[in-house]
Amino acid sequence: MDDNAASLTLEGYQYALAELPQLAQEAVKSLQFVEVRLRELHDEMAVSQTAHVAYARALKAELEQTSGTLSSITPSP
Repeated sequence: MDDNAASLTLEGYQYALAELPQLAQEAVKSLQFVEVRLRELHDEMAVSQTAHVAYARALKAELEQTSGTLSSITPSP
């Protein structure tokens, strides 16, 4: 789909938005909304993955510093 507000290209065909039936225009608006939401979710996922790595590293560093004082450390199978 083009970012052009006057037309869209779908599967190799170009359509003038103003000439589309009302239901098609509503479908275009819904599609645009979903595309924006998918980009937002993708960005949120990237932030969450970065935070996950940072928290895991911080936990590992903390456990390495305190491993001598913890009495209940057992190796995992």
